[in-house]
Amino acid sequence: MSSSRRARAAALTLALVATSPSALGAQGSGIVVRRTATDSVRLAPADLAKLTREDVQASEHGKPATFSGVSFVAALAAAGVRLDSLHGPRLADVLLVEATDGYRVTFTLAELAPDLGGRAVLLADRRDGAALGADEGPFRLVVPADGRPTRWIRQVRAVSVVRVTPP
Repeated sequence: MSSSRRARAAALTLALVATSPSALGAQGSGIVVRRTATDSVRLAPADLAKLTREDVQASEHGKPATFSGVSFVAALAAAGVRLDSLHGPRLADVLLVEATDGYRVTFTLAELAPDLGGRAVLLADRRDGAALGADEGPFRLVVPADGRPTRWIRQVRAVSVVRVTPP
């Protein structure tokens, strides 16, 4: 394996390991956002409370509900992850979202960027007017346009920006 391939593999491994439950410790209050392998911030509920709230009508497993929260893109921007004017290498970046139980999903930056894919994703903290229960909160993603709710990740604890490089 070439040194550049080893370096890319090491960077991706570091990014994945850095979001493991043992590396992050207890979630505490908020969501860890890893902007790079060495730079992270914690979005506290107070940070999210400053953002514009939205309601989304969606159906999960045939059960309609009204979810309330903030735009995932706005939450990322509050953590310093900008999705406007993506070009060049950033078009290969993905977001790795992790739950407290280790469940993980990904989104490309391009699919979320308002001027590219514009996929609407809600970082919800309420369902039908009540705070999310311990089995799904305090935060979860709601992705109404997805055909199945497999990326509607519950108990969101961390989001990492990961650069995808060719093997």
